[in-house]
Amino acid sequence: MNRPSRYLLALALLGCSSAPPPAPEPTATPTAAASKPKSASNFLTEAGKTIIRTKKGRPWLMEAFKVHYRDAQQQAQLDNVDWTLSDSSGKKLIRIQAPKAVYRIDSERVEFAGGVQARRFDTRDLIKANKMTWDGKTGVLQGSQGVSWDRGKTHVQGDTATTTDKLERIVVDGHVKITTVLEGDPFDSGR
Repeated sequence: MNRPSRYLLALALLGCSSAPPPAPEPTATPTAAASKPKSASNFLTEAGKTIIRTKKGRPWLMEAFKVHYRDAQQQAQLDNVDWTLSDSSGKKLIRIQAPKAVYRIDSERVEFAGGVQARRFDTRDLIKANKMTWDGKTGVLQGSQGVSWDRGKTHVQGDTATTTDKLERIVVDGHVKITTVLEGDPFDSGR
């Protein structure tokens, strides 16, 4: 049996195991791949989980406990996903956790589904959505099918949200509701 077939068989066997434990904290900073992946060569199996590392525009690391790789479609379907995006210096920017995801290798997209949570490391902003897509070519992160965004004491809900992968500016659309806690009386002039 040749090496790619053994590797795909090993990935398939990983997918046949019993329900995995929750995803652990990522333990390593993502590293750059040698070239654009055209196969499962950037997949690494380690301690019952599959780790995918790549660098397109920015390095990222994805851990999953179950992977179904489809070479003909250049995509991987993943279960129990823990994905971390870093900047070029290795500083972690955002972490996304989801029950399911599809990694489309050629288009450099990751589509997360089912109770998706995205957290910005430096501000602890939290975005939740039923679906979320990250486009590696543009850096755009889009949430849909019900979105909530929490930052400090402010909570914003809507149908969709669009931002960059740095979560610097978030646009929430459709049936938007905002709740916040104001400090002090905004009408008190201090006199």
